[in-house]
Amino acid sequence: MVEAEPTLNANMLAGKVAIKLNGEIGKTIDSMNMFSVIIPTGLIDDLAAIEGVKSISLDRRHYAFAPPMPLALPGIKATVDGFIPTSEALKRINVPALHAAGIAGKGVNVTVLDTGIDLAHPQIQGAAVKMSTMKLFPTGDDDNGHGHWCGTCIKGRRFVDTVTGLIAQGGAPDCNLTSIKVLGYGIGTGMTSDIMEAMELAVNQGNKVISMSLGSEGADDEDSDPMVRMINQYAVDHPDVMFVIAAGNSGPGPQTIGIPGCAEKALTVGSWGVIDNLPAYFSSRGPTRQSALPKPCIMGCGGGRAVDTFRPKENIWSGTSMGSLLDGMDKVVNGFTAIAGTSMATPQVAAVMACWKQQYPELTSDIAKGIFKVMGKPHDMTSGYGLIDALWIENITTK
Repeated sequence: MVEAEPTLNANMLAGKVAIKLNGEIGKTIDSMNMFSVIIPTGLIDDLAAIEGVKSISLDRRHYAFAPPMPLALPGIKATVDGFIPTSEALKRINVPALHAAGIAGKGVNVTVLDTGIDLAHPQIQGAAVKMSTMKLFPTGDDDNGHGHWCGTCIKGRRFVDTVTGLIAQGGAPDCNLTSIKVLGYGIGTGMTSDIMEAMELAVNQGNKVISMSLGSEGADDEDSDPMVRMINQYAVDHPDVMFVIAAGNSGPGPQTIGIPGCAEKALTVGSWGVIDNLPAYFSSRGPTRQSALPKPCIMGCGGGRAVDTFRPKENIWSGTSMGSLLDGMDKVVNGFTAIAGTSMATPQVAAVMACWKQQYPELTSDIAKGIFKVMGKPHDMTSGYGLIDALWIENITTK
């Protein structure tokens, strides 16, 4: 990713680079005056020497955070328990009380940037859900299932499984949901420039809560990462836009927060286990590597147990795209699956933010963090201010 000097338009500079270095020009991100270019690494110094180039950053590869798998000791089979449906996870954080009061995200525009969505799924079909497609992924369909799972966690209608009795339910069923596919190729991968293009599109379309259960491992250059900078810049230019981002599944060691969850202005989400009532072992921990920022900010019920052993592991059950890669994770291909990760906790928190924004459209990430500080537990680098409680909305007017 190349950033142009403020006096020079990124498209103009891209043309100059293409001529001088014969580079392959990719995405242009107007809001950051940046463009992506593919050149041999041996030409980086030549690129830096071109007049008008302000900075050069890696167009990093990002992934849908993979569900962590339990570790099996020799001779002992790892098992799974705690098929906790989203309806029960939402009860744990008092979301049904907001729904009973008519607060379910009505009128709030929410975007999920992920692997896509299945518009024919029973939790989504006919609801106020749309795709915003990009050239790289023109259909927006979800062959992975990760993005659709996140979408149903936010917008999904109440669905009762007649076989198991499990009930799936979105946390903000009245919101206006948009899915933008930024991760693909089955395994769910995409580049920084792809995701930044979608972030810009989401903001330009008027979305106020942007849920991102994706990222890459933290790195020593995390503060200069263009996506991190973009999130922080949007907090200045569009303070009413909230980026709710997964912390990552690289715990339990310190300084394992992923990119872009390490962004100062991101609302960074870790995973809390319902069964243990403690942070999940896999949930990434702070501080951030470069700036030592306190992360995560808050926790959602993303499943997982407190210890990574042969002990059973807790998973959260919701809708996923039919026949997708994740659909069979629970051994049944039926458009629903139970998985765990900070990816699962993130849309839950995004749904709560959508509900809060219904009542308080001026809500910002900074205001939300202030509420967490007052109402949550003392901040630490494992769970932030602890597990979110949707009823903290009662304190927003006083802050």
